[in-house]
Amino acid sequence: MRVLRRLQFLSQLQIGGALLRGLLLLFLLVIGLGIRLVDLKDPPLDFHAARQLRSAILARSFYYQFDRQADLVLRQEALRLGQLEIYEPPILEMLVGLTDVLFKQENFWFGRVYNAFFWCLGGVAMFFSARRFLSYPAALTGLAFYLYLPFSVIASRSFQPDPWMVMWILVAVYTLLRWSERPEDWKWTILAGLAGAMAILVKIFAVFFLAPILLAVFFSAVGLRGLFRRLQPWVLSLLTVTPALGYYLFLNPQRSSDFFSFWVVSLSKLTLQTNFYADWLAMIKGLTGLTTVVAALLGVMVAASRLRALLAAGWLGYALYGLTFPYQYTTHEYYHLPLIALMAFSLMPFMEAFVQQLRRQAVIWHVAALGVLLFASFYGIYVSRSILIAASYELEPASWRRVGEAIPAGKSFVALTADYGMRLNYYGWRQASDYWPSSADLNLFTLSGNDAIDYDRRFEEITAGKDYFLVTAFSEFEAQPRLKEILTTNYPVAAEGSGFIVFDLTRHVKE
Repeated sequence: MRVLRRLQFLSQLQIGGALLRGLLLLFLLVIGLGIRLVDLKDPPLDFHAARQLRSAILARSFYYQFDRQADLVLRQEALRLGQLEIYEPPILEMLVGLTDVLFKQENFWFGRVYNAFFWCLGGVAMFFSARRFLSYPAALTGLAFYLYLPFSVIASRSFQPDPWMVMWILVAVYTLLRWSERPEDWKWTILAGLAGAMAILVKIFAVFFLAPILLAVFFSAVGLRGLFRRLQPWVLSLLTVTPALGYYLFLNPQRSSDFFSFWVVSLSKLTLQTNFYADWLAMIKGLTGLTTVVAALLGVMVAASRLRALLAAGWLGYALYGLTFPYQYTTHEYYHLPLIALMAFSLMPFMEAFVQQLRRQAVIWHVAALGVLLFASFYGIYVSRSILIAASYELEPASWRRVGEAIPAGKSFVALTADYGMRLNYYGWRQASDYWPSSADLNLFTLSGNDAIDYDRRFEEITAGKDYFLVTAFSEFEAQPRLKEILTTNYPVAAEGSGFIVFDLTRHVKE
């Protein structure tokens, strides 16, 4: 009887411990989601505005396309303004547009809510993937890093496909691990294939991580011989790549080819320059800190063999990603979003070794370690919140509406403006016929092997048949004195206001 009671007591302790661990996990996720929803409705100009506004413009076009009660004039204009270059299928933007229809109004911040939720969902997948190898404290610590790193908070809530891509990569990793435990199981074969397919379809760059991870899991699960003796790995691989191949090679071949030709081929020589690697490290240092990277890499080295192979494959994918897109890796922070998940996962084995040593210490050191981790988490949350509320963009929409109204309706114009005209498109409901390149764009053209710009010739080509020239990026206007001289010397000002000036190209001063 005593034995039975003791077993019941131990069972209750286990149930209580499991409940407590579950509640703690839920608490971390709720806080992680909540911090990403701070300043929710502020215009999406806080992080890579051009990329976020592009998604907002596409979502708006879907909203007006699907809303049967929308004003016909607005619908036509929204669809026209939404005709942007599309490299990946706008699945997230369509989802936001459908949500707008459901709530009967257009709200860009639905994209923030979705991505914040998706990022946390990816954290759940990563946590349970880690638990197949590591203890609860180690997995929870890595999850806290994933959720509360300030760069993670700011970037993962941005309205663009990248946070969603990271979520699908993590879901794919979890399903792959489940499949690897029972390679003959068709359920996990199909689920892993579908998760991988979604990751690559959402954004093709997921292939850099999933390809080496797939190989690592295949070899650790069935070996080289088993790979050729089993049908499941081939079905899984086929499911993973087929949707993306269908979209990028058959439905969107020209844009995919142009993207590859310019961003990969023409800029590949950057990988031969030492500055590229220095800038790469500087980017990582600014986003996560190099000490954390060192700890994460050490975590790979002390991980168990199966986990080590998985993590090493992820780091190989990250390196290949950077070598393929060297320009973006040193200029676009959001290209490093997968690094956050990779580092978080790699820190877990490092923390596992720490936890094993800590268990041999006195209780006071357990409390001290918990205090350090709590302080680091709350500091990350504090910094993230401070960044989010430090800047307000609530006046921007009205300002850009005034710019749009200053240009006569139905007239064509060239623009020297920020974010490739996305602010004017989204808030001003106007789209330039062409855009004058910024200094960064001119530098990019030079890096890709093009000759330096001939301002007079370029001006004649780009303004031919146009009515107006809009300038809102005055720092760029000053940085390109020849352009400023051409406009101010030869063309009168048609309209001018706070933050913009419009030159009339139909009237020449000398005339």
